[in-house]
Formats: sequence, C-alpha cells, structure tokens
Amino acid sequence: MPRLILACLPLLLFGCTPTSSTTTPPRQVTVVGYGKVSAYPDQAEITVEVSFTKPKLKEAAAEVQTVIAQVNGVIKPFVKTEQDLRTSTVSTNKAYDYRNNKEIFTGFQATQSLTIRLADLKRLEPFMEALLGTRISSIRHLSYSHTQADSLHREATLIAMRNSLKAADKLCAGLGQKRGAVLQVEEKVGEEASNGSWGTSQPVDMELYGKVIGGRSFRLTPELIEYAGAVQTVVALE
Repeated sequence: MPRLILACLPLLLFGCTPTSSTTTPPRQVTVVGYGKVSAYPDQAEITVEVSFTKPKLKEAAAEVQTVIAQVNGVIKPFVKTEQDLRTSTVSTNKAYDYRNNKEIFTGFQATQSLTIRLADLKRLEPFMEALLGTRISSIRHLSYSHTQADSLHREATLIAMRNSLKAADKLCAGLGQKRGAVLQVEEKVGEEASNGSWGTSQPVDMELYGKVIGGRSFRLTPELIEYAGAVQTVVALE
C-alpha cells in the first residue's frame, strides 16, 4: 500500500502545475497637455564689474577696492539683507595690447564683480541712476524673476495635467470609447515643456565707456514672465 501512494504522488503534483497563459495588454492612449501662467516679476538681479589696469598690480587692486567700496555705499539704501549682496574675489591678470602684429604688455589688470538682488522693482530706476553714478566698468548681468517662481511653475503644471485629461476625453470621444482610469502621469521637463522659458528674463551684458553704454541695452520696465509646464498622461480605454 505505501508503494502505491508514492507512485501516485508525482502524478498529482504534475496535475496541479498551472498552465502558462498570455495576458492581453490593456487598451490605452497617451496624450500630452500644456499649461502656462504669466506674472510680472517682482525682483531683479544685477551684476556689475569693476576693472582697472595699472603699471603695478598693487595699484590696480587698490583702485578696484576703492570703487567697490563706493558702490557698496551707494547701493546700501536699496539692499534689504546681507543675502541680497554677493561680492566675488579679486582676479588679476597681465594686460596686453596688439600693435603692428605684436603683443605689448600694458600693465596689470585687477577685476572684481558685485551682484545685487533688488527686491523692490519700484526703486529700480533710482537704483540704476545711483549705480551708473559710480565708476563701475560694466553691467554684466541684469535679469528679472519672481519670488514665487516655484509655485507659479507648479500651477502651470496642474493646468497642463487638466489639459491632458481634456485631450484624452476628446480623443476617446473621437474613437467612440470611454476614458477609463489614469494609468500614469509624467511631467515633461526641458525645452519641450518650457520652450526655453523657466520664469526668468533674458540677461544682458553691456560695457560702460565713460558713462556711455556699449552693447545690448536693457529695459527698466520688465515684461511679463511665462511659466510653462507639460504633462504626459496615459489613460485606459473602457
């Protein structure tokens, strides 16, 4: 009797082995929605540069430090916190001029930059007037942004998600189907989502020859900034 039970056991195990079956992939559609939110900027960032060339390196560095101190004194009434002001270290180099296809040493150059964040754009015009009254060499950067940029971008992303669901509804209606559950939501980043705009205006770079501005001009009246978002959504078809 024991032998008979042992002989039947492999047959029972074999019969309980599940058979493999192929599952049909769910029917689904993928859509992309876009959203934009516009807002006027509420702050500006300005980077100025001070540079001098002198026969001696010590003289050039001292001249730069004198002008930087002058700029700090002028902009102090416009700066709210210490975090609104960033000063770089002094960089030095040898300066050369080219005459008759020859490189001629003209002295030692010292350069230092100062970045100021202006939190009140209503004071931008008097701020720039005060800044241009100093002996700065150039304005390296002037851009506008918004302190709530992250929130505005999230709002644009939510609009994009809602628009993607609307697009899915239209597509399903065109196919004569009903939209089912949302299977996946993915935020698109980079140029596809922003078209090059991430909530900052284009910076400028201008040289100051005496008090004449050379190069690209700048706007004291900032324009609207667009915050863009894009969302890819996958939905099931019922």
